[in-house]
Amino acid sequence: MGLDITWAVDWTRRSADTVTEHRAELTTLDREIGDGDHGENLHRGFTAVIAKLDDLPAGSTPGDVLKLIATTLISTVGGAAGPLYGTAYLRASTAAGSAVSLDGPLTAAVLAAARDGIVARGRAEPGDKTMVDAWTPAVDAAAAAADSGADAAAVLAAAADAAEEIG
Repeated sequence: MGLDITWAVDWTRRSADTVTEHRAELTTLDREIGDGDHGENLHRGFTAVIAKLDDLPAGSTPGDVLKLIATTLISTVGGAAGPLYGTAYLRASTAAGSAVSLDGPLTAAVLAAARDGIVARGRAEPGDKTMVDAWTPAVDAAAAAADSGADAAAVLAAAADAAEEIG
């Protein structure tokens, strides 16, 4: 099973719902190490993304959705988060290219590109106690799953399981 435009739009909506659900928690965590605006900033960014989803032209691809997320987050999310997440999504969109559907290997490549964008923009490496510590095992698990012939959904599940183990 590949990940097509319907999946990408649905995943984006569910991501926005998750950000909204955890907005207060993200803000509380950010108060401990920063200025306490992370939950509000991400909520504002994903609210803007959702407002633009229905304007995607016919024939859009998962890569187009990822690019829409990237450009919207960069322009609406303040602080370091906008450029950080925006770079991740922009690199992911480039990896997805114009593919109508993402198979297992392409899904793993999209995840690797997103992680590499986070590393490049944030200058973080595994062990720095950042999100890269969860992204790296997720990308490694995704690549292993793809290499074993897993479909896109199984690649995502392997990545999620590996990231959650870090939690």
